[in-house]
Amino acid sequence: MLDQNIIDKYEMTIGMECHVQLKTKTKLFAAVDNDARGAMPNTTVSEICFGLPGTLPVLNKEAVHLAVRAGHALNSKINLFSKFDRKHYFYPDLPMGYQITQFEHPTVGMGAVDLKLKSGEEIRVGITRAHLEADAGKLTHPAGENYSMVDLNRAGTPLIEIVSEPDIHSAEAAKAFAHELNLLMRYADVSDANLYYGNMRFDVNISIAPKGSKTLGTRAEIKNLNSFRAVESCVKYEFERQVELLEKGEKIVQETRGWDDAKMITISQRSKEDAQDYRYMPEPDIPQIVLTQDYINEVKKELPAMPAEIRLALKPLSLNYSQQETIVESPNL
Repeated sequence: MLDQNIIDKYEMTIGMECHVQLKTKTKLFAAVDNDARGAMPNTTVSEICFGLPGTLPVLNKEAVHLAVRAGHALNSKINLFSKFDRKHYFYPDLPMGYQITQFEHPTVGMGAVDLKLKSGEEIRVGITRAHLEADAGKLTHPAGENYSMVDLNRAGTPLIEIVSEPDIHSAEAAKAFAHELNLLMRYADVSDANLYYGNMRFDVNISIAPKGSKTLGTRAEIKNLNSFRAVESCVKYEFERQVELLEKGEKIVQETRGWDDAKMITISQRSKEDAQDYRYMPEPDIPQIVLTQDYINEVKKELPAMPAEIRLALKPLSLNYSQQETIVESPNL
């Protein structure tokens, strides 16, 4: 443990990315089952999922509808025009060699999520964008073996990736933001949002700098966190790890790290790529998405009262924080 006086010299800055699986019946570009729970590996798949030559993707209209609902839940601007791009990288669970995603023109633009922490502190976290994309498959690494197994049941699952502004400055706020996103997606009914089944996964970008500095430090990205506790714990650990490096006079490397939940530490995985490394190009096989303002307004009417409205309605009851959040936690209540 570092001395508190040393820790107090630094401030952390956090931006988060949240991958949300949309609850469509079929995948984003293929008419096969989108629910692989309990299915044998590589059974809810099609030629598209395997990236076979000559196959053409067809956009799932319901995925766009749910993305617009999610955008409203995030108090975000819904763009009338959006389109898909190809993001190139090689990974064993991505047979196409590229991911179909949105880069320059996402469906959901800038928005904001307001948080009130248990301490009473109020925070507004900006939303940069929420773009539609197809998920990759899943790798399983058997213990003690020198091989990995590929399951493509998840390949092609429709996602929205919610990208936040770097407006978070504590582990408590990072956890609260992850939890609020989970609530918003459940209230908007766009995802099962079950962390155990991987319906939501969080990536945390964290950098540190001396307090009062106007320049952000070099960031590390911790990938694929699947619980609120993991988000909070990894931020605490990574903050102290980076402080320790700077105090020793060492440099922080821009990299992707994983979280070991058993050891409660982050582990280096690979150097962090930048946008140019992915060789983005327009997706030639999917038409551009053009929405009308009337359609966007009609989708907004579908949403129920959201968590912020529920909290406001509960205010006259003078409930404490835990009582209020217990009620808000259940959309059915």
